[in-house]
Amino acid sequence: MADHTVDPAFVHGTDHGDVDRLAATVVTDVQDYWARQYPKVFGTPWRNLDGGFFSVDTNGEGTAPPCSAAVSDLEGNAYYCATVDAIAWDRSALLPVLREHYGDASVVVVLAHELGHAVQQRARIGADADPVRLEAMADCFSGAYVRSVTDGRSERLRINAEQLDRALRAIILFRDPVSTNNTEAHGSAFERVTAFQDGYANGPRRCTDITETPLAALPPDGPNLPLNDALRTDSISAYFGGLVGERWVPPVIRPEQSCPEAVGAAGYCPSPPTIVLNSRAIADAHAKIGDQAVTTLLAAKFALTANAELGRPTTGPAASRQITCLTGAYTAAQPGLAQGDLDEAVTVLLESDDIASDAQGANPLTGFDRITAFRTGALGGAAACG
Repeated sequence: MADHTVDPAFVHGTDHGDVDRLAATVVTDVQDYWARQYPKVFGTPWRNLDGGFFSVDTNGEGTAPPCSAAVSDLEGNAYYCATVDAIAWDRSALLPVLREHYGDASVVVVLAHELGHAVQQRARIGADADPVRLEAMADCFSGAYVRSVTDGRSERLRINAEQLDRALRAIILFRDPVSTNNTEAHGSAFERVTAFQDGYANGPRRCTDITETPLAALPPDGPNLPLNDALRTDSISAYFGGLVGERWVPPVIRPEQSCPEAVGAAGYCPSPPTIVLNSRAIADAHAKIGDQAVTTLLAAKFALTANAELGRPTTGPAASRQITCLTGAYTAAQPGLAQGDLDEAVTVLLESDDIASDAQGANPLTGFDRITAFRTGALGGAAACG
């Protein structure tokens, strides 16, 4: 992923290993990005961090970095310390874990987020701002920077579509618990990916105007429904029936493989419209993610059926985007929706191709594309899906 790495000698406490070399490359590249972009957005020159960068082995007994009383305070974390204009990271329990599970691009996303807070400090944004808005803005700044990398404008780094999908999973890893009352809240998974994608799509100037989505006012969460209750489709059928009208015929649900096209946890047979459940895969999604994962998988197949009955495309990228968008529209309109439900929907969108699978069982969309389409429907309703 790194074309030209940077010597981490300027990092305080570095062990000069591969982890710090990657981190040094990232923070150097992000600061170069802001040297170009900051004057365009804020009208004054960019200033590199005065307090520098700190790498900490939280398994050891070294010197605590700024804004920490002890080395252990940084365990599994990275942060921007505004009082001394510095960034610190845990090179033993954070960055290696991110690399192993989510790839090098996840380190890029996390450190670009922390440098986003340095941008806020320079622009004097944040004295009275809502903590969640500040975190969303940093996610947005991170997304704007990552777009420059994926577009090939970085001298040092490259990120492809697969690496970007893995990095998005790291973003939702650091979401807030749905019941959080933390005054330093980072926001829900949905809010975080929304902010990141806003910056990615629209650039850093958009980030200064970022606001909470209407879905931010949802209640935190409710109980996880038992699997049998999660498999009920009355609400889903009523919603898509309202879109189609009198000719609506909901798909039949069967618990066995009945056509070659039916793949995944919730497969689909086009003629007649049938949802084919893989009982083990559905139960696994319910156990690992939650009841909304099951609802989202089912809603996508109802969206596909609705597309067919409305004479819209049912195969190819355009169909997959519309299916995923309509799934987002239903999700936002779902009775009793909570923030926790949205987070479960975002998780299954990133982890499963099934949401965007078309009538032939093919998924042409990346996880990033699926999230984009889902957000379009969730925030704009079915009309936004075309």
